[in-house]
Amino acid sequence: MNILMEIKKYKALFMSLVMAIVLIVFSCLVFSIWKEYKEAIINNQKKQMLLTAQTMGDNLKAFIEGYEEDINSLCAMEDENYKQTGEKNWNVLTEYVNYHTRYVYDAILEDKDGKLLKSLHGYGVKKVYSITGINDEMSFRQCKLENGEMYLVVKKDLPDGNSVSIVINTKSYYDSLVSNIRLGTNGYVIIKDSNGIILVHPQKSQWGISVISGREVMFPDADLTSLEQMIARQKRGETGVAEYYSYWWADPGVPEVKKISAYSPAYIGRGFLIVSAMIDYNDIYIPVAAGFFKIGLVSLGIIAVVLGMHIYIGTLWLQKRKDREEIAYLLELNKILEEMHQSEETIAHQQRLQIMGTMTGGIAHEFNNLLTPIMGYSELLMLELPQESESYDNAMEIYEASAKAKEIIQQISSLSRKNMETAYKSVNAGKALRRAVKMVSSICPANVRVEEEIFLGEECFLGNETQMNQVILNICVNAIHAIGHTEGRIKIKANKVKPYELEGFKQFSVSAEWSSYIRIDISDNGEGMSEEVLKQIFDPFFTTKKNGEGTGLGLSLVEQIIHSHKGYIFAESSAGAGSVFHIFLPAIELKEQEVTQNMESKHNGVLRLLIIDDNPKVLKLLEKNFSKLKVTVFSCMNFEEARKTLKEQEVEALITEQYVAGKSGTDFCMSLQGSYPELIRIIMADRVTKEIVEAKQRKIIDDYIDKPVSDSAILKSVKICIERI
Repeated sequence: MNILMEIKKYKALFMSLVMAIVLIVFSCLVFSIWKEYKEAIINNQKKQMLLTAQTMGDNLKAFIEGYEEDINSLCAMEDENYKQTGEKNWNVLTEYVNYHTRYVYDAILEDKDGKLLKSLHGYGVKKVYSITGINDEMSFRQCKLENGEMYLVVKKDLPDGNSVSIVINTKSYYDSLVSNIRLGTNGYVIIKDSNGIILVHPQKSQWGISVISGREVMFPDADLTSLEQMIARQKRGETGVAEYYSYWWADPGVPEVKKISAYSPAYIGRGFLIVSAMIDYNDIYIPVAAGFFKIGLVSLGIIAVVLGMHIYIGTLWLQKRKDREEIAYLLELNKILEEMHQSEETIAHQQRLQIMGTMTGGIAHEFNNLLTPIMGYSELLMLELPQESESYDNAMEIYEASAKAKEIIQQISSLSRKNMETAYKSVNAGKALRRAVKMVSSICPANVRVEEEIFLGEECFLGNETQMNQVILNICVNAIHAIGHTEGRIKIKANKVKPYELEGFKQFSVSAEWSSYIRIDISDNGEGMSEEVLKQIFDPFFTTKKNGEGTGLGLSLVEQIIHSHKGYIFAESSAGAGSVFHIFLPAIELKEQEVTQNMESKHNGVLRLLIIDDNPKVLKLLEKNFSKLKVTVFSCMNFEEARKTLKEQEVEALITEQYVAGKSGTDFCMSLQGSYPELIRIIMADRVTKEIVEAKQRKIIDDYIDKPVSDSAILKSVKICIERI
């Protein structure tokens, strides 16, 4: 019995604890809903008040602009009267006031000293409280006339030193256009100038006073700290809504209250007025609280009925959910283990493929070096031995076996072949850049000017002019977007420089194949780029433009084109300071030579070949074979030695290893094209790469031969190149 009572006791305690937790959670939920509901209603009211202030500002602007046009019309009418009668009587002012009595109290003419010259009521300006400049001739003012009343005045200075003003009845304007806007029980609209001088207020005694210092005088015990912070934002011309503490100045006792004010500037010419709409915070809060309290009572009753049912159902659901989660966890764990196993196999397979691809080049190179002397010396034996002898058959077996090995190496190397279709030629850099500048100028908007400083003569580079135009255009289009609608400039500067000037831009060594570079600097004074953006500008699909305005491929394509021309590109920029793109293209040296009418006639004598290979065995074999064919061969083991030979000897064809001492044979051929345009250039390739195919199709080289090579293969390639010319 005691055990059952203890169980019931603990069960009651448990249920009490559950109910307490439910009540706490419910209270938090109700508070959260109340907070969101209250903020939503108040924020909606703030938006309505801001819209009211902005609308009043637009109306005020249109109201003042109407009187600006009226003054200009009055002046024009008086000028026309002067042309006809020869005198200025300004009778148009009287007619204008009589016709516009709803808002216009008077129209007055004053001399340069402020002395009244003409007025319908005879009152001149006694004191000026506020001046807001509209333009050099016109201003909007708050003035007290000699009758002691405050008015709003639109004044225009005339060329002869006099001035004409339209006096607006402030009370009529407020009663007709402002006072009918109701904001809660005590809310109202107030108009101030940009210095905080009150122009329009429900309480006439506050016209012409400063919203801060004037009220400090009128109400010395008032705390204006919160109001002063909001007025500071209004004076800066900001638009917004603020909650602050102030007073109802017109109520007895001047009670302190929390207010909401929506304010917006109304720009009139070069100055602005401030229109603010204000309401008592309680006018919004109290109705919201009452409505939510009623909703809360109804909701509480419904929840109390449903809560008991859900406790029991929830217990069962929790148990079922726990079981499902355990099953789902085990299934997910099994899935993850399977995916990890598959990922490990995939990664291992990719690594094996990558290792095989890396090894392909080295294997092809080593096998070619071994097969070259085998094939070469077997050919020599076949030439020296009688064809019917057994030794001749043995030599042929060696040759055929090495030829089959060559085919296997070529099949391995063929896996990486790709094609390009752009032909390169010698391009005059100065002329090409000037044509590009004209193209850029034609697409620039009126606010962007293009400047050029091209200090180039007959310097040339080997490349494709269309692609280089695309490079210049892409960079300049980005500069135009960076400048936007402001006044800006794009400057294109070019000159010839030495390779050491690249050291300031790059951390790795510069190729020694070119003795000089053409440097192109494209700068703008646009918005610039941050350091983070600058690091990514050449990445494909990276863009700072809005969706649909850019693909992020422009600068990526620029970098690819420059690299395919064996050049370099760098960018410098900082936010707000514009950008500079530096481009370096290898300059080729042009050499005056006599162009023969028929290339074949040049080779009627002994054919002279220059062969470059860092394997002395291959060079020795080729020299021996070519000597029997009466072909003069100059052999070199590096590019420096080859350059010296070209200067000293007359050579018809150059045959070079794909890479010699780690340097590219393609780059070496490209560097010779300007100095030796008639020289046939052939690459001996371990494996045909994208660079080799590009070089042939862009006419950087004339042909390529798969290694291992033989004298007959070289002569065949040279003959084909001669016939092609």
